[in-house]
Amino acid sequence: MLDEFEAREARDAEAVKRAAQEEADLRDAFRLLMDKAEGKRVVFWLLGRAGLYANAFDAGSEAAERYRLGRQSLGLEILQKLDLVDARLYPRLLLERGEAKELERAARKDGATEDGDDQYA
Repeated sequence: MLDEFEAREARDAEAVKRAAQEEADLRDAFRLLMDKAEGKRVVFWLLGRAGLYANAFDAGSEAAERYRLGRQSLGLEILQKLDLVDARLYPRLLLERGEAKELERAARKDGATEDGDDQYA
């Protein structure tokens, strides 16, 4: 009986060690992902697809609300992983995305005024 207990303890310790290694590997993968512009774009797309930026409590059925909340929970889980890597990653991602949008907007505005184009074209 003691042998069974020791064997179980050894298996549990090995499982904990393996889970910690998997978590460390995942953090490294997120770090590598966020080091590249393409990776940031994918993460931002995933967060958008998860409905993170949408109101989950729009008028509608309770089932639809729960579905949206479930999708958002996946986005929140991604944010938690990013926070484990570096708590500044997501705020930087938002700032970079905002700056890119402002640059695009300014370029469209300048292009429309210089060429005399309609701004809605």
